[in-house]
Amino acid sequence: MNKTFFFGNGLNYLSKSALGWEELLVELMRGEEFEMKFLPNLLTYERIRLNWNSENGELKNIIAERLQNQPTNDFYKKILEINFENYITTNYDYALLNSHLALDSKNSITHNSTEQLYSVRRNTSLLNRSKKTIGKLWNVHGELDFPKSIMLGMNHYCGSVGKIDRYLKGTYDFNHKEPHSPILTIEKKLETKEFDNYSWVELFFSSNVHIAGFGLDFSEIDLWWILTKRARLKSISNLDNKIYYYTKPLIQVTREIELEQRKRETLKSLDVVIVEIEIINNNYQGQWEEFIKIMSSCN
Repeated sequence: MNKTFFFGNGLNYLSKSALGWEELLVELMRGEEFEMKFLPNLLTYERIRLNWNSENGELKNIIAERLQNQPTNDFYKKILEINFENYITTNYDYALLNSHLALDSKNSITHNSTEQLYSVRRNTSLLNRSKKTIGKLWNVHGELDFPKSIMLGMNHYCGSVGKIDRYLKGTYDFNHKEPHSPILTIEKKLETKEFDNYSWVELFFSSNVHIAGFGLDFSEIDLWWILTKRARLKSISNLDNKIYYYTKPLIQVTREIELEQRKRETLKSLDVVIVEIEIINNNYQGQWEEFIKIMSSCN
């Protein structure tokens, strides 16, 4: 079975001078700071946007500009060397693509999506020196070169869930797919093992997914929706893939411990395997070395 690597901003934090999301949100408050501790990121952004009293596009353009120079690091290269077939990220930057290009001067990339706002099909092919596709990167929450696609706020998230729902129900349509090639329901795909590869969404049903460097906040409603849909189907469909969530032991969590415990209990109930690796002496790089060892040995 194919392997998919799903990552968030945790991988960027291994880079020096990386810009953190909370740091950026505080910067965008422009002196009108408020407590974010108990607010989901969705509502934090909505409050900031209202404070700006401007068009949504202006704020997204500033975010894209600030994140444009997000650095890469050696761990991106180590991840690429595992040779995952697919890479999914909620990040908007191109750190993984830049690492792919740095691995071999003759490597290249090809942007495949025609989407402007949503990211159901947004992907970039990673090509080797022979111009063969060796993997795909899916920027599921948008990307910097298309600021309108950067997914922030309730309106964008809810619209995305609607698109995902239609894709899984087989009612999603777009102009650039193969002629006379209807999208099957996810139930039919699982029954026939025929997947169309149009969207990253089906990878949660057709591949083994390794999630690391991602907090999976409860406000990530699109991803929780997919996980709950998968759990419902598992008992009635031919669904045999695995989803792994890599994190530190609960005993090392320093804030919102009860919330984190509830999250892990919920993940387990949704048939997600929790992989806990201890952080020793604040050595996050050592933790990631262990993550990579496990991912390399798993199917």
